[in-house]
Amino acid sequence: MTTSKKYDVGYCKPPEHSKWKKGQCGNPQRIRKHPVKPVAELVDEFLASEVEVVDNGVSQRRTALEVIYLQLCNKAIAGNARALKVLKQYSDFAASRAPSGGMRVKWVEDEEYLKYLRERNGKG
Repeated sequence: MTTSKKYDVGYCKPPEHSKWKKGQCGNPQRIRKHPVKPVAELVDEFLASEVEVVDNGVSQRRTALEVIYLQLCNKAIAGNARALKVLKQYSDFAASRAPSGGMRVKWVEDEEYLKYLRERNGKG
């Protein structure tokens, strides 16, 4: 007695000869035509992209990095400690990469600042 297993063909059951082979892509259009960019390159492109900004009623084009840095500065000046911390970290990073040393931001407590002012004014 020969037991040949017959495959049912019907709804959601295509014939064996027309099924996708193992490892074969069912949708050849999904294959990427361009290689995926590294994350660092995407971030660099974003920060270098220009954005239109209205400053005191005047429309200007600035890089995204400039806009972000200006926003951080404005928030730090307004008293946002978190923005000041991020600004300090960015300034330290930029200073470490700049050949001239760049600008450094230092976190100063109120007592230290008052002591510094007294020493500077000669009222030590």
